[in-house]
Amino acid sequence: MAESIDLEHLKSRAFKGVFTLTFRRLILKVFDTVAVIFLARALSTSAYGIFGIVSFIVFTFLSFFSDVGFGAALIQKKEEITQEDAETTFTIQQLLVTALLAAAWIAAPYLAGAYNLGAQGVWLIRVLSLSLFVTSFKTIPSIMLERQLKFDILIIPDIVESLTYDAIAVVMALSGYGVWSLVIAVVVRSVVGAVTLNLLRPWKIGWHISRTSAHELLHFGVPYQLNSALSLLKDNITPTVIAFWFGPAAVGFVTLAENIATRPMEIIDIVSRVMFPAYSRIQHDKPRIKRWIEKSVSFMAYIYMPMIAGLLIVAPGILQYLYADKSAKWLPALPTLLLFLAGAFPIIVTTTYTNALYALGRPKIVLLFMVVYTAMTWGLGLPLIHRYGFVGIAIAGLIITYTTLPFVVYAMNRVVHVETWNSVKKPLYAALVMSAVTYLANRVITHDLVTLVATVVIGVVTYTLVILAIDRERIRVEFVNWWGMIGKSNKAAELEATLEKEEHRI
Repeated sequence: MAESIDLEHLKSRAFKGVFTLTFRRLILKVFDTVAVIFLARALSTSAYGIFGIVSFIVFTFLSFFSDVGFGAALIQKKEEITQEDAETTFTIQQLLVTALLAAAWIAAPYLAGAYNLGAQGVWLIRVLSLSLFVTSFKTIPSIMLERQLKFDILIIPDIVESLTYDAIAVVMALSGYGVWSLVIAVVVRSVVGAVTLNLLRPWKIGWHISRTSAHELLHFGVPYQLNSALSLLKDNITPTVIAFWFGPAAVGFVTLAENIATRPMEIIDIVSRVMFPAYSRIQHDKPRIKRWIEKSVSFMAYIYMPMIAGLLIVAPGILQYLYADKSAKWLPALPTLLLFLAGAFPIIVTTTYTNALYALGRPKIVLLFMVVYTAMTWGLGLPLIHRYGFVGIAIAGLIITYTTLPFVVYAMNRVVHVETWNSVKKPLYAALVMSAVTYLANRVITHDLVTLVATVVIGVVTYTLVILAIDRERIRVEFVNWWGMIGKSNKAAELEATLEKEEHRI
């Protein structure tokens, strides 16, 4: 009986986590989108590209070596986290980050020279790398809050960080500081976020390495980190090959296209962030895992599908009227953006399933997929980029996504049988109807920012009416269920000690 109560509490917490992150981060994304619009208008395409290259060097290349998968291993761990686990993770990460800062300082001239960034690039790399050291102090508090699904607390540092970055970056960009606007904003954001998180979830910092803890965490962490290494190679063909072949402006076009195309994926990031620890806590219960996975995909599909479909229709107007003032400044990014969006539909499934496989203790399966993704990205990407320019990376992504989708679904079904098509078919159908109506409206009325907004409103209204017409009863039932879970706060409070006893050990 105690287990079922805990599971009900866990379910309620998981949904509240999604609910909290979704609606609070939607508000944040409004501010963030406004900031990106100002930055896209104020900065040159080259400045955008230079920041993309420097970010790759620091946050992708260097930061990869600052972790060995211990963070993910702590979240996935079935047993309670001990003080030894926390101290071991923190100490090893501190040693790695310190070594990386020294390496970044020494290697900065060579890295800047390789990308033709000049003397400014040297200091951009050195200053931005400082944020890695600061960010390392967020690891343990963040892990503890995620394991307890306390996303109502965990969202607070995100809010503070986002508002800090947006304010500093926009003010400095409008004042003429160029790419330094983004670098300084990132460093200050890291400091503010680390301080806020440690105030909200303090823990007794200790420097100690336990061989037992390190061995246990490495068992999961090494395959996870190998997967991250392949992800690094897969996802960063843009700041490597494209930067060398076509220069910073091309990187800027691809970066902006990715920024727009990944906006709808925010809902996937939110649900995945909540459900990874939630799946991990119930990994022994396959029937329940099946229901939760299907619910996750279905919940996201209602929001995700119309966003991707709508962006495909209004993408030209967004580049001309939103990210520029009726100019063609960003229009070279349009083909890349459209291809990114066209390849984004299956991501709602593939991301959820790989996330579930991780939580179920199958990191080697995900690692195998990442090997395939990486090999295909470079194997297809290089010749396509050489043949079609920077748009080639989006063509490669489109081919890879749809080619590998059946294999991801098959791998998931071998562990837990899930009904993929039933989870997405109705939102997808409604999104297609919405697209047809929005396409007509876009052709007839869109000619500036105001009429672009009107077209978007027409699309939203159309989707809402269609989805209610074809799935009204299910939406009503789910809404009642969701609202009921939000209202379980009193019961949740009574069970707090059961699910949080590990928190008080650290």
